[in-house]
Amino acid sequence: MKKDFRVQYPLWQIGFMLIFMLFALVLTGAVTNFVNDATSFSYSVELGALEGLIMLLIIPLYLILLIAFTSKLSKFNKEHPTSKLTIWRNRPLEYVEDDEAWQMITRNATQKVYTFFSWSLPLSAVFHLFVPSSSLLIIINIGILSLFQYLIYYFHVRKHVKSEDE
Repeated sequence: MKKDFRVQYPLWQIGFMLIFMLFALVLTGAVTNFVNDATSFSYSVELGALEGLIMLLIIPLYLILLIAFTSKLSKFNKEHPTSKLTIWRNRPLEYVEDDEAWQMITRNATQKVYTFFSWSLPLSAVFHLFVPSSSLLIIINIGILSLFQYLIYYFHVRKHVKSEDE
């Protein structure tokens, strides 16, 4: 069960989130020029040498991760034709509801995540209310909250997968 794509899905999300946060950090270090007048419109982004090098590493890494994710999803769908997964549905892919036990595990994991957000979002809002925040800090905050969401879910489900495999 630990090789199940639905159990591994939060780890994929964490990987994508880390790449996004690195991308946001590099992009905010860029110099941007925005011109919008009656005759023309232009927008340019200039990266320094270090930022450009990091960007040259991030973009292929993202594409490789995306290709690996897509192939893993395709492989899961071929192996499980009756319970195909798609990233375009309303329900998260983490839900493993094969039987009543997994429905309970999924429900408990999502309750833990809900409890985390019921405390962290108000605290985060208060933090940004009193601390002068840039848009980067807000994006990083959202990214960190998302990372913790997926970690909480993964560790809860993983605990049950380990006990089931033994």
